[in-house]
Amino acid sequence: MTFFWQLKKKEKTTWMLIFLAGFLLGIAAICLFSEGLVLQTGFLNASALDAVRYLDINRNGLFLYSLRQRMGMAAFLVLLSAAGIAGAGICLLLVWCGMSAGAVLTVLSMRYGMKGLLFFLSCILPQQFLLVPGYLLLMDWCFRRMERKKLLIPLAVVITGCLIESYVNPNILKVVLKFF
Repeated sequence: MTFFWQLKKKEKTTWMLIFLAGFLLGIAAICLFSEGLVLQTGFLNASALDAVRYLDINRNGLFLYSLRQRMGMAAFLVLLSAAGIAGAGICLLLVWCGMSAGAVLTVLSMRYGMKGLLFFLSCILPQQFLLVPGYLLLMDWCFRRMERKKLLIPLAVVITGCLIESYVNPNILKVVLKFF
């Protein structure tokens, strides 16, 4: 049985390589410029994590913030698709996401070792199980310029990911931060 929406192998491979290039750029930036980017800043230091640990999270506000961020990127991709340059937008998104993930993971690893990896995972899970497929579907929709009604599927998946990010993830993060 084939699904009505299935990424082609060429796109999956290309998009993965673009993301990995961004990931490696993020790692390289932190490794090459760690003095200025990590050591002389409070970026993800112990006091920043303490502030998060004792934060009383407004989950409705977090949902609205998350929704605005995620839907803003979705709108950006859809507009670039309408302009006929979806490929450039997809590449930009993948490089940015890869660089961000690589940089944050590297900083957390430098500061906390294996606990940093655990903290990184607690920040991105479980919502990434929906956000990643949702954005892959959205990128596929933009790349192929599919029917407008099919756009509702990736948007619904991303919105559900935002709900999980806002209402489930803070509980996981609070538990993991007890280890710091």
